[in-house]
Amino acid sequence: MIELRDIIVHGLPPFFIGACVGSFLNVCIYRIPLGKSVVTPGSRCAACGAGIRWWNNLPILSWFLLRGRAVCCGTRIDFRYALVEALTAGLFLALWRCYGVTAPWLAVIYMVFVAALVVATFIDFDYYIIPDRITLGCCVAGLSLSAAAPELHGAVSWSAGLLRSAAGLITGGGLLWAVAVVGRRVFRKEAMGFGDVKFLAGMGALLGWQAVVFIVAVSSLAGAACGIMVMMVSGWRRELRIPYAPYLALAAVVWVLGGWRVMAWYSEFLIGNR
Repeated sequence: MIELRDIIVHGLPPFFIGACVGSFLNVCIYRIPLGKSVVTPGSRCAACGAGIRWWNNLPILSWFLLRGRAVCCGTRIDFRYALVEALTAGLFLALWRCYGVTAPWLAVIYMVFVAALVVATFIDFDYYIIPDRITLGCCVAGLSLSAAAPELHGAVSWSAGLLRSAAGLITGGGLLWAVAVVGRRVFRKEAMGFGDVKFLAGMGALLGWQAVVFIVAVSSLAGAACGIMVMMVSGWRRELRIPYAPYLALAAVVWVLGGWRVMAWYSEFLIGNR
């Protein structure tokens, strides 16, 4: 009962904040690829352009209360809006449970990072691109935050944090850049988008080079498994395009929520069996 009360008292605020942030992320996912401002105008119906009242724009709840239909014109509202809000809320709650007590500032940093991952994921699903404002923004933010909070890389001084961040950025960007170049020469077509290269570089800048190794391994396995399933369902159509950013984002979230412990255990296992 104490644990349940603790979850309710300390879990509702980050969940609620995450749901509200998720509502804003829906705006970003829709407007950024179109080159529109994410600030103005306020929330509007994508079908008829009518403004949306705040009581019809409650995160998660409104979709169910309105039964997936817009009040203004009756147009169907994609369930993905509620999904993005619920996903962001759940991730914020998980991050707070992991870091909120011991390192709340790290929890906040990771929340911002995860928000960027959510936006990049759903834009890549729709357009097969990752906008530079996200990828390059992650690179700049990763370097800056690593200097301001060297604890991100287990460092003490700002210079050590910045150095390890730069190493992660170079490792992430360089690794996928090599894959892109080699793949283009071998297959005579683009094997890896350079948006993915910059995306992993930004992840490396914030999480470090060890995380890059983990993210590449896990995302490759997850992407291959999902790709095979999609091809099986589609009748083994080889021309299918499968976005890679969602799998990079998934692996990055796994790392932040405890994947680094698995990496540390595996490293100790290898050393102990030499």
